[in-house]
Amino acid sequence: MFHSFKASFAAVALAASLIAHGGGEHLTGTVKSITADQLVLETAKHETLTIVLTAKTHALKSKAKGDLKDLKPGERAVVHAAKNKAGQWEADEVDFGATPAPAAKK
Repeated sequence: MFHSFKASFAAVALAASLIAHGGGEHLTGTVKSITADQLVLETAKHETLTIVLTAKTHALKSKAKGDLKDLKPGERAVVHAAKNKAGQWEADEVDFGATPAPAAKK
């Protein structure tokens, strides 16, 4: 019974994460350029991805609310994006900056 509970919980958690990101993808790479309306990433496979930024795109810098104006070429970023009606990648969220260290256990 415990195993079926774990499996059910995992399925719900996966579904929630897909809904949270709109069923999109995580695009990871190095920022080549950024403007007010687009971000260009170079992936580890040396592919260049152009991602549309909108008023709905939000930023997380070091896992806290951030500003896309702080993102600079050369920095690593993870972009949560989905293809829009025009077939372009459109960003929902852009994560960048160092991940804070976990709090020390007492």
